[in-house]
Amino acid sequence: MHLLVRLDTPLRRTLAACLLACLIWLPLRLIFAGAFQTIEERSGDWVWRLSASSATERRVVLVDIDEASLHELGPWPWPRARLAELSGRLASAGAALQVFDIVLAAQAPADDAFAARLVAGSGVLAQVFALHSGSAAAAGQLAGALPWPACPANLLQAVGYLGNPPAYATLPTGHITPQTEADGVMRRQPALICSDGKVYPALFYAALAQVLPGSDTQLVAGTGPLAPAWWLTGHAFGPHGIPLDASANVRIPWHLTSDAFVSISARDLLAGRVPAELLNNAWVVVGGTALGLNDRIATPLAGNVSGFVVHAQLLRGAIDDQLPIEPVGANLFSAIAAVLGALLLAGLGRTSRAPVSLVPVAGVGLALAFYGFKALLLLRAGYWLPWVDAAGFVLLFAASHSLVGHARHRFERERLYRHLASYLPGPVAAVLAGKDPSDTLDAERAIVTVLHADIRNFSAYCESRPPEEATAVLHAFFSMATVAIEGQGGMVESFQGDAVLAVWNGTDPRHAERALEAALKILAECRTLLPQNPPDELAPLAVGIGLETGLATVGSFGLARRRTHMAMGRTVTTAARLQEMTAELAHPILLGEGIAAEIGPHRLESQGTFLLEGLNIPCHIYAYPLRECL
Repeated sequence: MHLLVRLDTPLRRTLAACLLACLIWLPLRLIFAGAFQTIEERSGDWVWRLSASSATERRVVLVDIDEASLHELGPWPWPRARLAELSGRLASAGAALQVFDIVLAAQAPADDAFAARLVAGSGVLAQVFALHSGSAAAAGQLAGALPWPACPANLLQAVGYLGNPPAYATLPTGHITPQTEADGVMRRQPALICSDGKVYPALFYAALAQVLPGSDTQLVAGTGPLAPAWWLTGHAFGPHGIPLDASANVRIPWHLTSDAFVSISARDLLAGRVPAELLNNAWVVVGGTALGLNDRIATPLAGNVSGFVVHAQLLRGAIDDQLPIEPVGANLFSAIAAVLGALLLAGLGRTSRAPVSLVPVAGVGLALAFYGFKALLLLRAGYWLPWVDAAGFVLLFAASHSLVGHARHRFERERLYRHLASYLPGPVAAVLAGKDPSDTLDAERAIVTVLHADIRNFSAYCESRPPEEATAVLHAFFSMATVAIEGQGGMVESFQGDAVLAVWNGTDPRHAERALEAALKILAECRTLLPQNPPDELAPLAVGIGLETGLATVGSFGLARRRTHMAMGRTVTTAARLQEMTAELAHPILLGEGIAAEIGPHRLESQGTFLLEGLNIPCHIYAYPLRECL
C-alpha cells in the first residue's frame, strides 16, 4: 500500500513497471532459454517460408539420382565406371563445376578413372565428420585440409569421419556434416571443422574455391556491431567474405524453394536426353532424392527434402552475396529495441486517457512490428537479428505497466471511496467513485427503517464549555454511533448538527430489529460517553432516539458541481419528530407505528396518538420500556 502511494508520477510508475518486467523476464529467459531460441528460429522459418521464390534458378543445376534412376540403372552404390561416365557427360555438356554430394565407400575398380574425370571437370567430392562421441568411427581417407598451422579454438571438433578411398586424396573435398537444431531442422552448416589438428572446409566452400579466383583462405574476426563474428576470406565471396557465427557456422539462405532449381534425372543425363545448353557453364550439384541414399533432412521450407539442396542454396547465396549475417552486436540491438519500445509504451501510457487498456494492445502491435522489422532486414539487407527477446520484454513491460497502472487506479479509487464513504453512505460512495458527476436526479422510493439520534441540551453545553471539549464530545458520539449502526447493518445517512440520521434497507428481513438493537447500543454507550456532571446551571446531556419504518425517497440531488445525498419523506420526518418528543414523554427511545408493526406492539408501551409537527395524519407512538433500556 505504501508503495502504491509512492507511485504518484508517470516516471515512478514507468520505473516500477520496468523493474517488474525485468524481475519476470530474466528468470524466464534463463530457465527457458532453449524454448526462446526455438521460437526465434521458427519465426525465422516463417520468414523464409512466406518469402521463398519459385523463380527458376539456372546457374546452379541439380543432377538427381532418383528412384527412377535406380530402377533403370541398378541399385546404389553404382559402379565407379558409371559415375565416371556421369562426370564425363557433365563435362561434355559444358558444366563449369561438378559438386558430388556423395561419399564413396571402400576402394573399387575404376576409382582412378572416376578421379581423372573429376580432375578434368573441376569436380569436388564430399566427406562426413562425426561430431558426437557415439559416432567416433573412422573410415576412408580425409582430404581437402586447409594449409593452416593449427585449428582455431572456436571450431567444432570432430570425433570421427567417413572419407573417400585413397585414389581421391588429392581431389578438392568438402564435408557435408549436418548441423541440426534442437527441433531437427537444418538452418546452419559448419563452414569449418577441425579433425586431428587440421581444418576442413564445407563442400560448398571447397566448390567455390575451385572456380573463384583468390588467395589463401583466412578466418578474420568481424569488426563493428553489424559485422559477423568471423569472415571467411580468400576468394571472391562478395566484398568481405563468407559471414560465420562464433562457432564458424554459416547460416543457410532459404531464398528459393526446392522447385526453383532445375533438376535433371541422372538416368536422363546418362542417356543423353538433356539439352546441352541446360548445363553449359552451370554449377552442378550431384546428389540423390532416392530413399536408398539416406540423404533426407528437414529444412525451414519442408520437412523432408534431399540434403544436396542445402549445398545448392549455399552456392547460390554465395554467388549473389546473400548469405545471412548474424551481427555480433545482435544482443545490443535487441536491448536497444526493448528499451525504446518500453519508452514508447510509457509515453503512450502517459498521454492516453485509457492507458490500462491501450498499452497492452500497443505492446502486441510493437512486438509484431519487431518481427516485421526482422523479416525486412533479413530479406532486404541479409541481417539476421533476434526479435523474441525485445518483443518478450516489451510485452512484459506492457503487462507490467498496465498492472502497475491498474493497481494504482484501484488504489486511487479505493482511497476516493474511503474518502467519500466518510461523508456519504458506503454504497453511495462506491457508486460515485466509479462514475462521473451528473446533473440528473438519481432517487428512488424504498421501504426503510430510519433512526434519528440527537444529544439533548448540547447547544447550551457548547456555549458554556471550551470549543475543544465540545467538539471532542461530538466526535466521540458520532464515532460511537457509526460503529453501533454499521455493526447492525445500517448506513449513516448524515450528521445533522449534533444528531445522527441512519437508514436500514427494507430488503433485510430483520431491518427493524437491527435498528432497535443499534438504538439500545447507542443509549447504553452514551451513559459513559457523555459528560455526567455538567455545570450546575446546565441540564445534563442525554440522548433521544426516534425510530420508524415505511416508505422513503432516497437519492442524490443537485447540480454536478454541488450535490447532496439524502433520505426524505414521512418516515424520515416521523423519526425526527419522535426523537424531539423523547424529552416530553420521558422515554429515551420512541417508535412509530410502522416499526412497531414490524417488531410487535406487545413488546412496547403505547404512548397514545399524536399529531406530530409537519404531518397531517396523527401517529400512534410507542416507547421502548424503560426497564429494558436500563
